[in-house]
Amino acid sequence: MKRNYLSHICVYITSTLLLASCGTSQYLDLYAPEESGLNVMKITDESSNTVMGNRASKFVIKKNFTISTIAGCEKANYYWTTNKLLSISPNGDELAYLSEINKQNNIMIRKAGAQGASTQRTFRNVLDFSWGNDDNLYFSDFSDTQRIQIGATNAHAGSIMRQLTNNSVDINPVITTDGKLLFFTRIDKSGPFIWSLNLEDGALTSCARGYNPCIINGNNDSFICVRNSTAGISEIWLVNYVEGKETLILSDKNRGFSNPVISPNGQWILCQGNSESSITKKNNLDLFAVKLDGTGFIQLTYHPADDCSPVWSEDGKYIYFISSRANKDDYFNIWRIRFDLE
Repeated sequence: MKRNYLSHICVYITSTLLLASCGTSQYLDLYAPEESGLNVMKITDESSNTVMGNRASKFVIKKNFTISTIAGCEKANYYWTTNKLLSISPNGDELAYLSEINKQNNIMIRKAGAQGASTQRTFRNVLDFSWGNDDNLYFSDFSDTQRIQIGATNAHAGSIMRQLTNNSVDINPVITTDGKLLFFTRIDKSGPFIWSLNLEDGALTSCARGYNPCIINGNNDSFICVRNSTAGISEIWLVNYVEGKETLILSDKNRGFSNPVISPNGQWILCQGNSESSITKKNNLDLFAVKLDGTGFIQLTYHPADDCSPVWSEDGKYIYFISSRANKDDYFNIWRIRFDLE
């Protein structure tokens, strides 16, 4: 029974992530008309990089939606994977992304500019990851097909992996700014929950229901996360698990949201969600921003291709993300746009 459950979860998480191409894009421009002021820049080239991205999922079981880590919107009948697939170095000079190498997904590192080669930094089978302020890469390791565990390795030196958790399904690792706590998503039969691991004494704490944890700089008592509601939408929540306070930040009956990240100044939450393209009249993934208090909601991208896995530049002036735009074969690449809001 345990093996069947784990097998179902693993297929659920990985089935669409492993696709490098899915259909053919009908709109090959760099940007949509609504994006004319974003200074859209392409960072990687599909001829020399295989970049993994979040894809629309074909494996959603609606009765289990509230206990899954597949995000979506039931009204739009649109769902997608939520793995963290792009991260930026603490100094903002480098980007890390997942690439398929020898039938495994591993973390690659490259300069944040449009030129430069990539270096492989893991030699496992990685589902998702983040880059900590301590210059370590924290990732969910799927090398053992019977379980998914959290591991860590230095972003620039050696290939030694430290195993940090020992459970059936642990994903979405993020480390606090001071390097003391590791938040991650643990999945069992009751659904996804955010846990914390104290890296100093090894203490494990179950914090709250949800997935896609996002740290708040200087605040180890709270985090941002995603929850799938009984109304059939994915929502962004602020959780103070020490005081037991939970606040709904972003919810829309026509859209779901996932993969939140907080701006360097702590004022904005960046995320991905579904929207209907004015060009194709079909739903796809776009990028959105909302202030931490739930005001100032804005849609940033409008391209009919999928835009996903956003991260902030160190100064908060740019957003890096993964997109299948401007590509006739629908391959993903890393792109950059400017963020001008205060």
